[in-house]
Amino acid sequence: MSLSPELQHRLAQADALIFDMDGTLVDTMPLHYIAWQQVAEHYRLPFSKPRFYQLGGVPTFETLQILSAEAGLEIDLQAAKAMKEGLSRALMPKATPIAETLAIVQQFFGTKPLAIATGSSRAGAQMLLGQLELAHYFDALVTADDVARHKPAPDVFLAAAQRLNVAPERCVAFEDTDIGIEAILSAGMSAVDVRDLIK
Repeated sequence: MSLSPELQHRLAQADALIFDMDGTLVDTMPLHYIAWQQVAEHYRLPFSKPRFYQLGGVPTFETLQILSAEAGLEIDLQAAKAMKEGLSRALMPKATPIAETLAIVQQFFGTKPLAIATGSSRAGAQMLLGQLELAHYFDALVTADDVARHKPAPDVFLAAAQRLNVAPERCVAFEDTDIGIEAILSAGMSAVDVRDLIK
């Protein structure tokens, strides 16, 4: 994959690079959708594929709160969250890295600090990164468990920059959803939409 000269320049000038995980670094979104479809069917929650991608990056519990409110249903949120996480764990061995993003990680590994800023739980992120042998590339991992406000709030990206000891405006961050891009821009960082890289 060859990056545009403009993007290469932006990445070269940055002091740190920050990556979302699901759908950006690792191709997990189709697997998460399968799990969500089973949960949605079980709890009779409408959840279309477009709505699923709109909520990409929102932690499981918050997604369930949103969906149940939209449907006007009261469900056992903790039980539904446990169901979704169990189904996802069972599917994650099928996950693979996204080649275009991994190539950027490998290009800058050892020359710039790198971090992950994900809406996944810490346990889920550590499991996936360990399974795919990706953890060693990153100097920091910030998850949904580490911040009070989640995407589209900028907190997870700001926390990643803080852990790298790099000013947000000196970071370039990578995302695959609209709310993720919103979070990056709200953090004062330069954003790269990986959907443009993997077309």
